[in-house]
Parts: sequence; structure tokens; C-alpha cells
Amino acid sequence: MNLAAQLQQLSALLQPFPFGIGGSCLLWQLGLEAQPGDIDVVCREEDFDTICRLLAQHYQPEAVTLHADFVTRHFARFSQSGARDIELMAGIAVLQQGQLIEWTFHPERCFWQDNMCFMPASDWLELYGLFNRPKRVETLKRYLAE
Repeated sequence: MNLAAQLQQLSALLQPFPFGIGGSCLLWQLGLEAQPGDIDVVCREEDFDTICRLLAQHYQPEAVTLHADFVTRHFARFSQSGARDIELMAGIAVLQQGQLIEWTFHPERCFWQDNMCFMPASDWLELYGLFNRPKRVETLKRYLAE
């Protein structure tokens, strides 16, 4: 399945909930990434379990092993043959030098384009900083400075 079609199907499925697509798919939408590896979706904590049940009707839930410094309260991965994996997260938090840093999702900042719901680049600039992804941080800094 091509990426746009999968993102449109996913966005239609999740439309009843506040959510946003970010990560490499956001970079793809911005023209900064040619081939996203997976689909990162952020939602509210109170919607996480319901969205997981909904996704499980269409995708296969996968086992997840988290990095010790990523202490996000809710994280799940889903797969489907011929499609990109979906990583759903809520309550994003990381440990940096022993300190817990929590990030707050603001669904009101998300925007719809071509029947896909994306998070703003500024939110992923923050998240890539928390996730210690310096190349992605630099890419988004350059994009936002233009």
C-alpha cells in the first residue's frame, strides 16, 4: 500500500479522536524525507486504549521493547502485511540525566491536509530533541527557519 493511501485510511479510522501523525511521515509530508520507515501517531492518554482496540481490528499488535530512557506511559506497535508499521504513543516522557521530562500533546495544533492529520513541525522539533535525534532536529530547524 502506498504511504498516502495508508495515512488517509488511518486518519479516517482515527478521525473521531484527537490525534496527529508525526515522525518521519511528517517529514515526508514536508518534503524532507523520501521513505518513512513507520507511522508515528500521538494521541491523548484517555483515548489510547480505545484507539488500540480499534487498530487491533485492522492491524496485528506487536510486542514492544522500549529503551530504558523512554518512559512514555502508553506505547503500542501494530503491523499489517504490505503496509508500514504504526507506532501509537501517549503520555510521552523520557529520562535525561536521571531527570524525568514529560511532553504534552496539543491536538488542537494538528492540521488536516489531503485527508491526513499531521502534527506541527515545531512539536516534532521538541520530540526529536527529547529522543536525542540530532540530525532530525537540525533538519527541522532548517525547515522552520525558511
